Amino acid sequence: MQTAAHPELKITAIRIFKMDIPRKDVFTIATMALEKAENVLIGIETNEGLTGWGEASPFHALVGETQRIDLAVAQDLRELFLGKNPLEIGQRIREMDAFLPHNPTIKSAFDMALYDIAAQVAGMPLYQFLGGSRRDLETDFTISIGKVEEAGEKAQQVVEQGFRIIKIKVGISDEEDYQRVQSIRQTVGDALRIRVDANQGWDRMQALANLRRLAEFDVEFCEQPCRVNDKFGLKYVAEHSPIPVMADESVFSPTDALELVVGDVVPYFNIKLSKSGGIYRALQIAHIAEAGGRKCMVGCMSESRLGLTATAHLGAASPVFQFFDLDSFFEHAEDPIIGGVQVKDGYIVLPATPGLGAYPDEAYLKRWQEL
Repeated sequence: MQTAAHPELKITAIRIFKMDIPRKDVFTIATMALEKAENVLIGIETNEGLTGWGEASPFHALVGETQRIDLAVAQDLRELFLGKNPLEIGQRIREMDAFLPHNPTIKSAFDMALYDIAAQVAGMPLYQFLGGSRRDLETDFTISIGKVEEAGEKAQQVVEQGFRIIKIKVGISDEEDYQRVQSIRQTVGDALRIRVDANQGWDRMQALANLRRLAEFDVEFCEQPCRVNDKFGLKYVAEHSPIPVMADESVFSPTDALELVVGDVVPYFNIKLSKSGGIYRALQIAHIAEAGGRKCMVGCMSESRLGLTATAHLGAASPVFQFFDLDSFFEHAEDPIIGGVQVKDGYIVLPATPGLGAYPDEAYLKRWQEL
């Protein structure tokens, strides 16, 4: 990726910020609850005045990382990267993986920033740099686990905002899960698509029983019904469920993807930058999925519009991405990002400027703690 015009491009500084974003409401899934987005922002600066931005959004119960862990790791990765060429993306990724085999979420922030720089050097929007094209990316809107009596009202609010796909978090109470999905389907009618996400909340028999009950509500698919360590259970459920099954927490790496394809475990994958370690590995997962005849979704944790913009660029990079879960910033009480994706009637609109096309507001950088 090194070009004749930039043979000596070097990383001169890496800024690390403790990026706290308040939420409008508590976000609850089967394995954890989130009161605010406790993220990490990375800014990679170069000797030619270019800056690339990346964001990590750790969900400790899913990826084994917290904000404090990622802030500590970021300082080590800064020392690893300083003085090197940011255009050598593959080499930088392999260096990170050799130095630190795990911690994909913080590595994804560095990966995003590298791709931001490379696409700026190329003078292309990131989706185009990745070989993609502008196309319709229709996102769902996620309703977290909450009171049954409030589910229908929340769904109606989603519809009024122009969304036509709703994802419902389940996995804590079987009966309340059923009642919430029932209430939402009755409220929104048959025209809207409904998805459910159990976040590993069920064992195999519980999952099968629940999915057979929920099938009456025309559910498009269910994400991660079983625990990560029960791949045979996941396969069993996928083979017997009337609702298609999507692997989420079961597919972090290209190796995971290869195992799921070879084992014919599930028909769908959910690829998230926070799990894969960034765009570089996410594309490898997507290629494996495409070769194995699997459709993919691009998903998110609790990123601001900066991290979500990187994910949307990835989603536009390949037709293997057929489903989009790009709603994390909808419930943020503050928007600290300039540029980036916009949402119109449930559709994601990508920026056309070179690179990521999103960067933090300087006023927020002054508020956040810098390491």
